[in-house]
Amino acid sequence: MNIISKLEAEKARLESQIARETYDFEMANYPEGRLNIKQAGKYYKMYHVYSTPTGTKRTYIKKKNIDLAQCLAQKAYKKTSIQAHKKELQAINAYLRYYPRKSPDDYFRNSSEYKRLLEDFIPISEAYNDWACEEYERNPEYPERLIYPTMKGDMVRSKSEAMIADEFYRRGIPYRYEYKTTIGGYDVYPDFTIIDPVSGKTYIWEHFGKMDDDDYVNKCIWKLRLYLSNGYIPQVSLLTTYETGMDPLTSVRVVETIDQFF
Repeated sequence: MNIISKLEAEKARLESQIARETYDFEMANYPEGRLNIKQAGKYYKMYHVYSTPTGTKRTYIKKKNIDLAQCLAQKAYKKTSIQAHKKELQAINAYLRYYPRKSPDDYFRNSSEYKRLLEDFIPISEAYNDWACEEYERNPEYPERLIYPTMKGDMVRSKSEAMIADEFYRRGIPYRYEYKTTIGGYDVYPDFTIIDPVSGKTYIWEHFGKMDDDDYVNKCIWKLRLYLSNGYIPQVSLLTTYETGMDPLTSVRVVETIDQFF
């Protein structure tokens, strides 16, 4: 998920949270006015500040009325929380309004001629470039879901996979997408099979993108067991990333993972 998609998801979450908090605030029926706390030596005095027809009045809150102080403190906390979330939403809206909608990478995705003219600016490993570009057996299932273009020219199944593929391409890391691999007697199609252009070491990178879906998680567990039982070691030869609807994959996480191994 790119930064725009992440911010739009965060915007939707904030709008829902603000609406819920505002409703709860209105239904709480808090007392009028606000809490004022003053330090007097080692102690603190609490006052109820409120408006009257003749002006603002401040009344000392006795210990026996501590419930009033607690209600006013909760009111202040809830009100400040709503205001903070509204300011955060304003900042996101301002960012989305001015963020450039076209990135330099779009030239690679959308124009073969631009790609041909700009290829020299992207470092591609000569040693493994042929391996990455030659024909290979791919996952034949659901070809209609291959709808997201990458800089290399592949079509992948999600924005997150496109983000990972593009980072490989920018760094000159050769990869194959959904390359048929037989492991433990099963034909599987890892999201990415990649080769370190310096060491020649091969890795599998799986991105598990719906970890809030129980059926999907069960399939992930089966796949991870298959890898583990056949010598693929996490963070050694098997790299993984994860996301949920509330915690999407970010470019920062992709970069950090690649930096750790390449």
